[in-house]
Amino acid sequence: MKTIALITDFGTKDYFVGALKGVIKKINPEVEILDISNDIPSYNILSASFVIEKSFNYFPAETIFLVVVDPGVGSERKILLVTYNNYYFIAPDNGVLTPILYKKDKIVRIIDNKKYFLIKGYSTFEARDKMAPVAAYISAGVDIKEITTKTSEYVLNSDYFPKKSIDSIEGRIIYIDKFGNIITNLTEDLLFDALKKSGFSKFMLEIDRREIKTFKRSYSDGFEEPFMLIGSHGNLEIAMNKNSAANSINANLNQKFIIKFY
Repeated sequence: MKTIALITDFGTKDYFVGALKGVIKKINPEVEILDISNDIPSYNILSASFVIEKSFNYFPAETIFLVVVDPGVGSERKILLVTYNNYYFIAPDNGVLTPILYKKDKIVRIIDNKKYFLIKGYSTFEARDKMAPVAAYISAGVDIKEITTKTSEYVLNSDYFPKKSIDSIEGRIIYIDKFGNIITNLTEDLLFDALKKSGFSKFMLEIDRREIKTFKRSYSDGFEEPFMLIGSHGNLEIAMNKNSAANSINANLNQKFIIKFY
């Protein structure tokens, strides 16, 4: 039995997520539907990309990930089906699948067989009318070649990755969790490899004219001021011990920061 896993910015107040599940269950009553997160900040593609990158590997093989953060809903943008490492990813072609699209062995397809849509024309709710039914039919065993066409053209979001120079790295805030921990797009490997190549021994983070130089191994090692650490997801965070770093420094999603070596 296949699993369909949801990542959306629909929240829990409205009927949107329930409608997706209803469409899926009506087509394939046997499929299991799991919520990864339906509280992605509205329209925030970077946060959704982070969540899918850091969660998909923990799911069973052949899981179908329905990733819907879609500022361009109803436009001419395509809907993609990407396969990678025996997983399926369905999402609008707006860069939200960037971390998957950078994988070497992925296969990218356009979902273009309208036979498998609830509505063949314009829709303001394409997650329900087009993406959810396709996910359901695939979970029920319909061959993806029947639903899609291969493509080599798709949107990548360059903001998902930091930009390196000789003595610094420019990155962005891509996720803020419920504890106020600020998660950046800078990975541990990239940070310490760049530090080694710089010839310096220390680094600091500069954000909105504020410098953060303290680096800790865990949240409990910190004190009253914001500090840096590497989260279990493998990215650099700005955190505080039992407090919100995001509130402390008034952080915003997509906000830029600089790592400087010294």
